[in-house]
Amino acid sequence: MEPFKDKGLCDIKRLYDEIFSAAEKEGWEQTLRALPFAREKHDGQFRSRKVMPYIWHPLIVTYHALGLGIREDDYLAAALLHDVCEDCGVAPEELPAGMEVQEAVRVLTREPPPKGITEESMILYYEGIRKNRIASIVKLLDRCNNVSSMNEGFSPQKALAYARQTITYVYPVFESAKELNPGYVPQIDVIRYHMDSVLEVILNK
Repeated sequence: MEPFKDKGLCDIKRLYDEIFSAAEKEGWEQTLRALPFAREKHDGQFRSRKVMPYIWHPLIVTYHALGLGIREDDYLAAALLHDVCEDCGVAPEELPAGMEVQEAVRVLTREPPPKGITEESMILYYEGIRKNRIASIVKLLDRCNNVSSMNEGFSPQKALAYARQTITYVYPVFESAKELNPGYVPQIDVIRYHMDSVLEVILNK
């Protein structure tokens, strides 16, 4: 067995089916609509050295949420849709979800600033996330997956820069997310623990 590789968590069909089954059982209508929508919009896109179909990322982020006990339709639908507007040219109002999910995805969507990505644009982007209860948790789950996947395509230099960016801009989201989501404090702490474990290795090399 290859160490540190759970093949089941790389199985896109399994992830899709498990999320679908949970959504069907619980009656999560937005999640049921978001699943095929995200799969269709991300079709043909890849990540991790163009090996893994991109849909794996929103699926694993959503599966992570489920595993932590986040079982609300709004959060799961937003997790599935969080990259659709940014990467697929879809407007927030076109998303098959309610207004709160549409707004969370809008907040999570990074619009290219006219002068390129600057410190000011990063600060404004994360300020918006820290004010939105759904976006704050989805961003933490999203970054947790990205941090966990750095070994699949990041050079040591890029990993170090990404780790430092995460500490500077993403870590302040943890406290905001707790304030906005008092019922999910344990889940947020677990995400923080996981990210700390990975980033400490990168930053202390």
